[in-house]
Amino acid sequence: MSKYEDYNSASRNYDNQRFAMGSDVMAAMIQFHCGKPLKDLHVLDAGCGTGNYAKALIDYGVGQVTLLDASPGMLEKAKVKLADAIESGKIKEVVEATMPPIPFPDASFDAVMFNLVLHHLDPTGSGNFIEATQTLKEAVRILRPGGTVIISTCLPSVITHSLWYAQLNMSLTKRFNKIMPSVKQLDEMFEVCQLRCEQKLNILGSDLIKDYYNFEGPLDKSWRDAVSYWKFATPDELNDVKQKVLELKEAGELEQWAKEHDHANTSGYLTILFCKDI
Repeated sequence: MSKYEDYNSASRNYDNQRFAMGSDVMAAMIQFHCGKPLKDLHVLDAGCGTGNYAKALIDYGVGQVTLLDASPGMLEKAKVKLADAIESGKIKEVVEATMPPIPFPDASFDAVMFNLVLHHLDPTGSGNFIEATQTLKEAVRILRPGGTVIISTCLPSVITHSLWYAQLNMSLTKRFNKIMPSVKQLDEMFEVCQLRCEQKLNILGSDLIKDYYNFEGPLDKSWRDAVSYWKFATPDELNDVKQKVLELKEAGELEQWAKEHDHANTSGYLTILFCKDI
């Protein structure tokens, strides 16, 4: 689904590092906000990737999930992972498409979820979030009455102050943050799309990235490939990051520095927003 990352390539190792963080909370809140048992819900996983969140929701008891992604490589991984669910009909459809638009009829789904997706749609850093806003409008259109839109994201303030690796090079972090909508920018998008945010939750911990506390990770391309943040690094910035990590390691200070600059366990990593059509 990304406008700047090659997820066909990334799909080969994606599941080695990524976990469906917050999926338990999503399952509970989808049921609560829709007012229906999980077994009666049809959820669109918009920008589904390799299907981690879809699998988690099905395991928690969601009746049906439809998968949508722009990357054939990601969808192939999802089809293998969810082969039993596809055979049983719990995965209703697997659709390859780029958002926006979202290619489904009006009122098709009880819930539409965007898990770390919206920031992939407007890569220019202009702050307008035109494509993301249009995609949310489409989500409202395909939502059934009483349904909910779920958005998970990493807020710029969290990236800047809570994630240790983002503090290795602040010029890179400031540039990356331009594509990450803030709470204020999300609220502005919601107003345009006639959405009301019912609930905002921060999920504490670092479970999104399985090897998050590998403090030598920035030296390893496969580790960096798990996080889209690194796609914005210039060669000079990447060299600066590697040099800083190596210098801290040589001085025996890398672990201490990283722990002092990391607050994922107290401030959170992932923010989840639950929205209803006005």
